[in-house]
Amino acid sequence: MSAGDRRFTAPGGVRTFELGRADADTVVLPGLPVNADTWAPVVEALGSARAVDLPGLGMSGGSRDDWSSWLTALVTGTGARHLVGHSVGAAAAVEAAAAHPDRVEQLTLVAPYFLQASPPRSAGWTPLTRGLLRRTTPSALSVRLTGTAEHAPALRPAVSDLRRGAVAAVTARLLASTGSARGRADLRAALRRYPGRVHVVTGSEDPLTPEGRSLVDGLPRATVTVIPGAGHHPQLTHPEEVARAIGAQAP
Repeated sequence: MSAGDRRFTAPGGVRTFELGRADADTVVLPGLPVNADTWAPVVEALGSARAVDLPGLGMSGGSRDDWSSWLTALVTGTGARHLVGHSVGAAAAVEAAAAHPDRVEQLTLVAPYFLQASPPRSAGWTPLTRGLLRRTTPSALSVRLTGTAEHAPALRPAVSDLRRGAVAAVTARLLASTGSARGRADLRAALRRYPGRVHVVTGSEDPLTPEGRSLVDGLPRATVTVIPGAGHHPQLTHPEEVARAIGAQAP
C-alpha cells in the first residue's frame, strides 16, 4: 500500500489504524496475532476495501473493553456495510452484525475459529505468555502460523506491534479466550440470528467442523468457499485467492 493509503482515524473516540480506501464499505477485521498490514495485499487486490486494527491490537489504541462501542461507531459512523472478519476478527464481525443487523449487509468470515475445531491444549496458544509473544521473531511467527519461514517479511510489522505497549498481553488473553466453549456457543447463536448474507472462507487444511458446516448450511443466505492448500492464515499464503473469493461474493 502507498503511504497515502495508511492513516489513523478515531471511530468511537479510539485511535484506530487503517489502510486502504478511506471511504470503502468493505472493512477487514484481522485475526491474531497479526495486524492490518498482513491484509494489505488482499485489500489492494480488492481495490475498494480497508483493513483496520481492532482496539488494543496492531497500532490501534484502546482495549478489548472498547470493542462494542468501537464496532458501533465503525458500522454506524464510517459506512462499514460488508464486514470481513478473520479468526478473532470474525468474532468481532459477528458481534457487530448481531448488534446492527440493519446496518451490516454481509458478513464474510475467514477461518472463523468458533466454527472450527478447538486446538489441543498442547498445540494451542494458551501457554504463549506476553513475554513469549514479545520475544517472537518474524521467522518464528511465520513458521508458527504457516509452517514455513517464507512469510517472515510480511510479518515484520506484526512482530513490531507485539513489542509495543500492552499489545502482546491483549493478544495472549484473546488467543486464550478462543478455547472457551461458552464463548464459541454465544458466537454461533449470534450468527444464527443474523438475517443478512454470510460468506464463509476457509482453507482446505483448516476446515469447518461438521457441526460448523451444518450451522452454515442452515443459514438462509450463506455460501462457503474452500481455498485448496490454505490453512488458518490464507491472507499470508494465498492472498490472491482470498481476494477473489471475497470479491466474487461481495454485495
